Amino acid sequence: MVIALLLVSCKKENTSPKSETITSGSKWGISIGSSPQEVFAQLQQAGVQYNFNTVAILNRPVYTKPEQIKDLLPLYQSVILQSNASLPAGAYIQFPGDKVTAIVQFPSSNAQETKWPLDVPDDAAIHINDAVTSLYNKLAAIYQVSAYSNYQLVLPDKTLAKPYDTDMANYEEWAFSFSKDVKAGLTGTTSARLIFKNKKLVAIKYDYSENVLAI
Repeated sequence: MVIALLLVSCKKENTSPKSETITSGSKWGISIGSSPQEVFAQLQQAGVQYNFNTVAILNRPVYTKPEQIKDLLPLYQSVILQSNASLPAGAYIQFPGDKVTAIVQFPSSNAQETKWPLDVPDDAAIHINDAVTSLYNKLAAIYQVSAYSNYQLVLPDKTLAKPYDTDMANYEEWAFSFSKDVKAGLTGTTSARLIFKNKKLVAIKYDYSENVLAI
């Protein structure tokens, strides 16, 4: 009971907020003037140092046909298939390596499945341990089923563990974040945006705040 009361009484307080825009030089090893491919390589190095492993590609549209992401799938670690509805239904497929490791169906169960969709033949469905190289053919088969032909495809954040995606250069804003312990009981959080113009990094915008756990 004492532990429970202590947990209830804890709250987070934000201190030392800071915002900055950098238009010259570098930050975290990410250099103004770099090309998108160079920035991606710099992010891979920064991710190791600051403990983050993805970058968001902002304003990327949803896709409507498997062929639109055929060449992109091996460069990512997950894909979302969802209905175009106010309350989307679908599945979140994860493949951090070269095989499918998790399938989460939503919204009915939000539980891990061994295959998806559940109502299509096994040879068309996506299964746990399917090779990433087989995903495109599975998606193409699923989209032949009328119930799924209008589903949307979403590529979540780009993993830094897989090679550069040349399509990233078509988007002018990327984002990432990371947290670091400043000292006991105090965590600093950085949220950054990378701004590109004419295929060059022109600005790094970031917000920094410190969160202290107070009892």
